[in-house]
Amino acid sequence: MSAPTTHAGPRRPTPPVLLLVTEALRTDRAAMVGLLGTLTVFATLPAGLAVASGALVGGLDRLRALGWPGASRQVLLAAAGLGLVFLAQLVLPMVARVVAERVGRALDRAVSGRVVAALAAPTGLERLEGPDTQELISGVRGGLIATNLRDAVTGLVNIGLVRAAATLSALVLLGYRWWVALGLLAAYLVAMVVVSRLYQRQLVSADGTPAGLARALYLKSLIITPGAAKEVRIFGLADWLLAGYRDEWSRALARVRAERSGALRVSVVSTVAVAAGQALVFVPLAADLTAGALTPGRFTAFAVAAVGCGGFLLASPDLLHIAVGGETVRAVRELERSSGPTTAGTARRPVPRAGAIVFDGVGFRYPGSPDWVLRGLDLTIEPGTSTAVVGVNGAGKTTLVKLLCGFYRPTEGRILVGGVDLRDLDPVRWQRHCAALFQDWIRWSLPLRDNVLLGAPGHPAEQHELDEVAKTSGLDQVVDELPAGWDTVLSREFDGVDLSGGQWQRVGLARALWATRAGAGVLLLDEPTSALDVRGETELYDLLLAAAPGRTVVLISHRFATVRRADQILVLAGGRVVERGDHRSLMDAGGEYAAMFTAQARRFREEDQA
Repeated sequence: MSAPTTHAGPRRPTPPVLLLVTEALRTDRAAMVGLLGTLTVFATLPAGLAVASGALVGGLDRLRALGWPGASRQVLLAAAGLGLVFLAQLVLPMVARVVAERVGRALDRAVSGRVVAALAAPTGLERLEGPDTQELISGVRGGLIATNLRDAVTGLVNIGLVRAAATLSALVLLGYRWWVALGLLAAYLVAMVVVSRLYQRQLVSADGTPAGLARALYLKSLIITPGAAKEVRIFGLADWLLAGYRDEWSRALARVRAERSGALRVSVVSTVAVAAGQALVFVPLAADLTAGALTPGRFTAFAVAAVGCGGFLLASPDLLHIAVGGETVRAVRELERSSGPTTAGTARRPVPRAGAIVFDGVGFRYPGSPDWVLRGLDLTIEPGTSTAVVGVNGAGKTTLVKLLCGFYRPTEGRILVGGVDLRDLDPVRWQRHCAALFQDWIRWSLPLRDNVLLGAPGHPAEQHELDEVAKTSGLDQVVDELPAGWDTVLSREFDGVDLSGGQWQRVGLARALWATRAGAGVLLLDEPTSALDVRGETELYDLLLAAAPGRTVVLISHRFATVRRADQILVLAGGRVVERGDHRSLMDAGGEYAAMFTAQARRFREEDQA
């Protein structure tokens, strides 16, 4: 009979305090070690206060019995000790908070940089676009907005100062009766847990309704977002959006009130626990003092120590800052783990400078989806040639480009570059080898020069090369019309100008061509000229083919008139290539390409005649 299998239970999450301390030590070890040392010294002060107070009262009692010469030394030493304790209690918290500010600011900067690095690290898009990663990103963004890590570190110091001191105060009571010390400590700890949970509940009430609050804030933002302003006004949506915002916000607040309904009951329970604990101490202390079992000095020391235990009950927004700061750190760590390398030991072979690109039995479906976008895809793209990929919407054209860029890996099959599996190539170098213009390219709010040079930011910028790229992409006329030429900022938000859709598309094309100037060997164009009319698109595509000699060009287009000059035309349907050849051979074959080309040409002729 085999031994029973044991299953480890779920790991308990790391406490927020430990997360913050660990990250702070990682960020600024010297300052954090000094801060912990300061907290340690401060923690001894309440105990010192109790001892010094007791010594002073005892000295005064002896002074009454023996006179000044017999008790003067004890009274003076106790008074001096008490003064030093008071002084340290004033100075050390200020020092600790100054150091905490420094550590917190450093931690803020470090975590912000790590978030950016984690998001930029994956060469693929599977994890970045996945729902789990997006949830983490929302958590990080929400945490950093709700309370920054500087507040969390400062709150850690504030709470640490009083709770560490309260612990040592409880230890002083061990000199009285151990069961009294443990009973009072237990009462305060129970109350501390209750109060902390109450604050956690308030945190959940305030931040724990992300769906409702997100919807409310989204509806509110639409009223003031420039991108939505036109439709909000033309359709008269302002009142509808405001009503939706109020409804969503009211539902969120209703949950807040429900979560806080037990707050009074919880406060009463914690107060009763503390009162019982204090009675456990002061009743026997008073009895022993009355009976003469305790001197006034020892009574004072133990009473001050008992009062010092009240730091366990400190309840302030610092508890929220610590909790949110800890969750922010936890989310950042998970984001870094999820954005790490997809496989260990991935080979880093250089990119072949020659050879065909081959899709060998490639199948692909997006993560979490049961539907195949591509299946049994076989095609060959010879180096230095132009290939056009056409097909109806949803045929998988854009997905093909994403696979070729290395954003995703095939679910089945393989992609070869010069005979080498794309999985085995250095992904960063391969992506630098590809110059691309996608449907949703970025409109950078920067000068026109930077908008183009971002295609290869490390490549030396010679003006004559920029001018040649502008001429090739049809951007030269745009440059001439801009008030500051290449130095014009392309954003009204920054006192610049905005461009039309077609002009922006030429900027994007120029950026991709600049990358080919820097050495990119594959030019990928995914619907690059959708904002242009048919004649402008055909003219521009002709210019592109002439401007990229020796480059491998892959063009995705839904306009068949613009792909006629391509060396090879691939027709995608059902996730695979159903026809291939040049324009003439495909027209002669009278298949799907010929039918779509003829139908589109007829529509364009009818529009011209209308």
